[in-house]
Amino acid sequence: MKIEAIAKQDYGEIIGLIKREFPYVDFDLARIEERVKSGRVAIFKAAEGKALLGFIEAEFLEEGIARINGLTVKEEHRKKGVAKNLVGFVLGFLKNKGVGRVLLLVRQENRAAKKVYEEAGFRFIGMYRRELDNAIVEEMELDFSPGKKEDLSYVG
Repeated sequence: MKIEAIAKQDYGEIIGLIKREFPYVDFDLARIEERVKSGRVAIFKAAEGKALLGFIEAEFLEEGIARINGLTVKEEHRKKGVAKNLVGFVLGFLKNKGVGRVLLLVRQENRAAKKVYEEAGFRFIGMYRRELDNAIVEEMELDFSPGKKEDLSYVG
């Protein structure tokens, strides 16, 4: 498995995955191109040969803070470590870019995704202020700032 930045020829397949997994997000070719060109968003794919297995998108929010906006793996490639590898790759990328805190949203019932995030060091910090796609959503964070002591007061 190889993880690398998506290329223009991947846009169509990525948009299809976004529409299937995140139907509440309005995405088209112009929007994905704009996001990638902005420099505020990085999208990486996991691939074997020419086959795209899944992708992860991270966005730089402000100095030292980023958010994982989306992670999905094609159904036939799930439970093979693809998501774990994508998360590990993007966390290394963000850390190298000086990010110390990473946020994400995850559907409360998505146990598989939450397990991947928790194994990477993310912790629950609260409920998101609104539902997405009629689902209750949790917010998670990972803080890898140097010298930062973990605050466990929010763990419940």
